[in-house]
Amino acid sequence: MALQESLSVEMVRTRAQMRDFFSLKRKIYRNDPAVVYPLRSMERLQLDADRHPFYQHASREMFVCYRGHEPVGRIVAIKDDMHNHHNDDQVGFFGFFEAIDDQRIVNSLLDSAADWLRNHGCQSMRGPVNPSMKSDFGVVVDGNRYLPMIMMGHTPQRYQGHFHKAGLSTQRRFFAFRFRASDVAPIRDKWDQLLETRKKILNRYPQVELRSVSKSTFDSTMRDVNELGNKVRAGGWGFVPLTEAELEFMITNLRRVIRYDMIHVAYWEGVLVGYIVMIPDVNWALKRAKGYFDWIRLLQMPLLIRRTPQCRVIALGVDENFRTKGIAMLLILELVRTYDAFEEWEFSWVDEANLRSLRVIGRTLPLVKTKTYELFEKPI
Repeated sequence: MALQESLSVEMVRTRAQMRDFFSLKRKIYRNDPAVVYPLRSMERLQLDADRHPFYQHASREMFVCYRGHEPVGRIVAIKDDMHNHHNDDQVGFFGFFEAIDDQRIVNSLLDSAADWLRNHGCQSMRGPVNPSMKSDFGVVVDGNRYLPMIMMGHTPQRYQGHFHKAGLSTQRRFFAFRFRASDVAPIRDKWDQLLETRKKILNRYPQVELRSVSKSTFDSTMRDVNELGNKVRAGGWGFVPLTEAELEFMITNLRRVIRYDMIHVAYWEGVLVGYIVMIPDVNWALKRAKGYFDWIRLLQMPLLIRRTPQCRVIALGVDENFRTKGIAMLLILELVRTYDAFEEWEFSWVDEANLRSLRVIGRTLPLVKTKTYELFEKPI
């Protein structure tokens, strides 16, 4: 009882509280071999209401839970007005959740976030999102031994049980699939057949033009990809389009790590109808960069990024009016043509409702499911 009475949840208002908030991740994951710590500057930017474009249409409140004077948990309550307008609901979110293994601490944090969201007009609470589904989200409920790739989250599996005990239910599942270049012997065996398929598609539809991206066309291509992506994903669960400011933010950050030869687009009579975007796994580099201070780690990053053996497919989409014309197969074959550029590839954020969409990929690549993520929700 004394331990329970000593718990307090405080809104982050002081520098000391801010320091406690950000120190918790390193405290909780210090014995986790799969954790990848982000640059401290990027970690703070995710919650900077003045600098991050997400907060132009969203608001947030940060909380730290103390046991006595010791920080033992954290949470952020998030209200995304654009999400609620686009999806016509009153959902509030929680994110950046971390807590030691104590259900009372978990309950206190979730209750604090729920109270704030309720007071701001929300009727349910969903999460974790960091700070939205445009960033990393979810609890890793299977596959925690694998290091997370770029823009993917990593959590203890026990959070699933904590959230269920706190009255949240699993709302949605997402998956990550990987394949290794060393496992593509079957592809080599049927490469001539795949090339013949590619030739047949292009002969049948001479209107299709496949293009790669260059430094000079990167910005404009990513704007076209975003416009088509908004159309492709418009009916997706929880979808919210990128604002112009968020798109600029994303382009600026991707430009630092992107390999232009790993972006392929398909045009039909000059109009973009399909895309596949792949980026080197920056987390592999971050895991190996040594030093406490960001500037020390940053000095090592350019060389490490060039050496990374892993890649993540962050976007794959085809205009629904062209999905029967083999566009997806052409784009996957562009990936396969460069399979030896990396040792391991990941397809991730595959919604459980879209598993069927992997069939066209699975017919070409030996995919293995490596991770399962869950989002949780409860009425408030």
